[in-house]
Amino acid sequence: MLLIFLLTTIVNGDTSGTFNINGFTGTSGTISVNVLTGASIFYWQFTAQNGNITSDTRPLVIWTGGGPGCSSSLSYLMGGIAPVQINATGNLNNNPATWNTKVHLLAIDFPYDAGYSYSSQNSDLKNTTLDAINYLYLFLQDLSTDYPSWFKRDVYWFGEDYSGHFIPAIASLILQNNQNSKNNFIPLKGIAIDGPWLDGFYQTQYYDTSAYNLGIINSIQKNNLLQNEYSVLSMIQAGNYTDAFNLWRYTYGQFEFMTGNLSVYNVRTTSSLNITGISNYMNDANVKKTITNVPAGTKWVACDQDVYDAFGNDFMQGFVTTMMPGLLGQIKVMFIHGVDDLYTNTLGISQWIEALNWKYTSNFLQSRRNIWSVQGNIAGYVQTYSNLTYVQVSGASHSVGIEQPYAFRDSAFRFIFNQGWN
Repeated sequence: MLLIFLLTTIVNGDTSGTFNINGFTGTSGTISVNVLTGASIFYWQFTAQNGNITSDTRPLVIWTGGGPGCSSSLSYLMGGIAPVQINATGNLNNNPATWNTKVHLLAIDFPYDAGYSYSSQNSDLKNTTLDAINYLYLFLQDLSTDYPSWFKRDVYWFGEDYSGHFIPAIASLILQNNQNSKNNFIPLKGIAIDGPWLDGFYQTQYYDTSAYNLGIINSIQKNNLLQNEYSVLSMIQAGNYTDAFNLWRYTYGQFEFMTGNLSVYNVRTTSSLNITGISNYMNDANVKKTITNVPAGTKWVACDQDVYDAFGNDFMQGFVTTMMPGLLGQIKVMFIHGVDDLYTNTLGISQWIEALNWKYTSNFLQSRRNIWSVQGNIAGYVQTYSNLTYVQVSGASHSVGIEQPYAFRDSAFRFIFNQGWN
């Protein structure tokens, strides 16, 4: 017992503090979710402009990144969400497209070993969505105990990419556990995912058609991709999820080879995102001490390849498809997609929606597809019915906020504040 007490004393190292960046204020730090090992989750909260998170009722938007294994700060600071942004040289500038003009913001690095969050032992690591969200929920309970006013308001959870697995799963757990009065109540009103990875059964099957219709591969190349897609589907149906994951990765790698390294995330370019500046900023000793409030020895990792690989078996599974009808019966759901994104392409998302066993699926499919404008320009197209909204953004890739930050913010505010779509 003495050993356990001493170990707990040593590793239970929550850190927190306030910050001021160019006049934008908030709270950041880490919470030890496992006090025996010290495994911790990082959070970064920005208060809404002219707001007071301790006393007002403005909504709280939670943001998680993708990967899995990528820091939420990556898209938080580069995708038009936070009130500041980091350029390629590591300089910090104000972001005119920030969301905190109307809402409070909270970014969370999840799972362990993404961004500033860290595990301490192998036993901390949970390499399936349904296991990992349990410690994410424990983190939320600890956070809401430390800052109860943050959760005395409507909460919306946004994210990108593999958050298409994480967010529906944590939303289901929150809604379920809200029924127990012993838990801190989290008033979740809606979820939204940009470039969502939802279900490998549907989303692995349309790289050939999508690329061919864009005119960037020929019929022979299309057939080569198609044969791999058939094999991936057979593996998924047989429950060989890891084999399916590995062949799927090879398949979209084939596409990049065929096209001269066009990015599967943005078929309009061969360039990749330059993260040198943000990496230098997040690992700066003074930033860690005065802004992010993390232990001095903590290393910020943009994306952890080991985490990504470890979730290989989880990638292809379809539990989100099963969860979604129940979620749509309780909260609002929005999917946002950049039309230049092949990774989570239009056909895959559309086929997934058509297959939903939701009582209003046919109504959604027959609903009007609206032309959506932002600042006088066509931003994209929107279809919505009941609690489901699907937004396609023109001139945008896998991370919509990078190319179209104003459109991304506009979609978020329309969703949160029920403003309609032109």
